[in-house]
This record gives sequence, structure tokens and C-alpha cells, in this order.
Amino acid sequence: MALQNFDQQWFLDQVWQREALLIKAALPDYECPLDGNDLAGLACEDDVDSRIIIESDGAWDLRNGPFKEDDFSKLPDTKWTLLVQSVDHYLPELAELLAHFRFIPRWRTEDIMVSYACDGGNVGPHYDQYDVFLVQGSGRRRWKIGGHCSSTTPLSSNAGLRLLQDFSAEQEYLLEAGDILYVPPGVAHWGVAEGDDCMTLSVGFRAPSEAALLSDYSDDIASYLNEALRYKDPQLDASAHPAEISSNVRRHVKSLILSHLDDDAHLARWFGEMMTRIPDQESMIDDSLSPEEFLLELAEGAVLQLRLGARLAFDEQYLFADGLAFPYPPEQQDDVKALCEIECGVTIDTAHRLSPDMIYALFCNGTLCFYDDTQD
Repeated sequence: MALQNFDQQWFLDQVWQREALLIKAALPDYECPLDGNDLAGLACEDDVDSRIIIESDGAWDLRNGPFKEDDFSKLPDTKWTLLVQSVDHYLPELAELLAHFRFIPRWRTEDIMVSYACDGGNVGPHYDQYDVFLVQGSGRRRWKIGGHCSSTTPLSSNAGLRLLQDFSAEQEYLLEAGDILYVPPGVAHWGVAEGDDCMTLSVGFRAPSEAALLSDYSDDIASYLNEALRYKDPQLDASAHPAEISSNVRRHVKSLILSHLDDDAHLARWFGEMMTRIPDQESMIDDSLSPEEFLLELAEGAVLQLRLGARLAFDEQYLFADGLAFPYPPEQQDDVKALCEIECGVTIDTAHRLSPDMIYALFCNGTLCFYDDTQD
């Protein structure tokens, strides 16, 4: 599903992670699959991450959900925004939007955050640490784009909000339904609703910090090492000062550490698991059926689907699904690829060409679930 008026390869070569870009009429005749009432309903759920941000006289007030219905009746007439995270995990019609962005690696996809704003609603001038496509679902929003920011860029003291102390617009765009604005990491931006019923769908992409990558990988390596492996001295010099840590010792320790880091097979498995990991994975696990009971359900006509919010990736050895690596034989790579091309919420046929053991493992992992036609 290609965006209109858009050259994917040119974008990746010239724009991606470099500068902001407006894509006019990228989704012509787009009809937003939810409205403000739908979003407010989600924001009242206990397990949904939601916020309301209110601007008053150049100051912003942050309120965290879950909310109650009467919270919305107490809001001012203008200048407030409701934001709900991971709405694609709850609404199949919204999850379909992700198919337009599969020219970016699937394992980089985070979620779709949806914001509803009345006239003047905004979250203040800020920058993000990740790539985002801002899809205008309904209404209009005026975006101002500033320069590149860094960790040294001064921020204001708004509690809970990382707003820029100084903002200078270099570009300005008015987005209407079906328009998309791409904003790379570190680029300042500020969007203000013009009129009511302004819905913006933010398609965000995962970007773990280098510190997080290093910490997670070292923890993973350490979890596999035998405690019996202990530090051993290099050749010692009896004439050396007893308190000195010599360059020879440092080289020895560096060599020891690098010997564990330099493992391509370990790195491949770890990275695939990390980049498909989801929060609160334990709540997704379903081992209520034995393998025999599961296969009987399928034999009696039960249909599987890819869970909303499921994260998939693969390499030449593993299928990565929601933080776990599932090995597969080379002759099943086409079927693994086919599974990774299916969008979340869609029923599964190709999965039946995978081994029954893998299908059952994916079901227990919560990646696959039984299709419930009562929700249509």
C-alpha cells in the first residue's frame, strides 16, 4: 500500500533521519477510523496510556489518565489536547494504517499515538528522540518546524513535559485530512489545531539509545555465562607497585570483555529479540490449551489471527516474535517471510504451512490468537 505523491527510495536516500518533509494528499479521501468520543472512551480504560495537556497563557498543564467521563465535561472550550498511546493495539481499522509505512523495517515500528485537539489545542514546542510520521486524520493542524536540537538544548521547567525554552520556526505547514508530515529525531516542531475535531495519528518508530543497547546486550551475555568463569591475572611483575593497575592488566581485561562481545550468532539472536520485545509480555502468554487441545480447536474450524500490536522480524535462522526467537529450518523461510508480511489483526492462512509446534508456540507467546468474529 503505497502513499500517494511519494517516492519511497528517494525519501530513504535523501530525507530519512535528515530533515522534515510534508507529503500533501498522501492518503487522498482518508477517513479517520475513530473520533474524539472513541478516543475519550479509550482514555478511560485502566490499561491504556493517556494524557491531557492544557495550554493557558503560554503555560502547559499535564494530566495523566486513566480519566473519568466527567473529566472531559470540565475541560475548557479551547486549547486542550487528549493523547492516547498505542491505539493501533486496540483498533484494527487504525492498525491498517501501518501497511503504508512498511518501506521502513517492520521491527522499527513502535505504535500509533492518536491525539484529539479542540481549537488551539497543542502540546507545546518540543522534539522527539525517534522518527515520526504525523498523519492528519481529520480537521486541520498548523505545524511549525524549527532547527535540530540536542541534549544541550535548553528546556523549560514544565513538570512532566520536555518543552523547548526557545523556539524559532524555519518552516510552516497547514495539514488537512490525508496530509502527512515526517519529522526526524531531534527536529523541533510545534503543532496547533485550527478549529475543532483535529485528529492527528502519530506513527512512531523505535529508537533505543546506544546506552540501552549496550546495557541490554551486556546483561544478555552475562545471563548465559557460567559463574565459575573468573578473572585470571596476566603475567605479573614482582617489581611493580602493589597498588598500580597497569596498562598490561587493562589490555587483558579489554580482551576478556571483547571475547564475549564478539559473537555474531549471539548478537543476531539478542538484537532480534530486543527489537521485537513488548512491554508486559507476560500478560500476553496463553498456555491454557495443551498442544492436543489447540490442534483440535484448529481442526474444528477455529481461525487464527495476528494479535494487534504483535511485533515480528526474521533472519536466516530465527523468527522473532514479541521478544522471543523461534528457530526454523531453511525450507520454511518463505513461510516465515509470508507471516511477517501479514498485518496485525488479519486472519492467518500461511501460518498453517509452518510446523504445528511453531504455530502452537506462537499462540502460547500471544503472538497468534483465535479470531473472534463477534468483535466485527
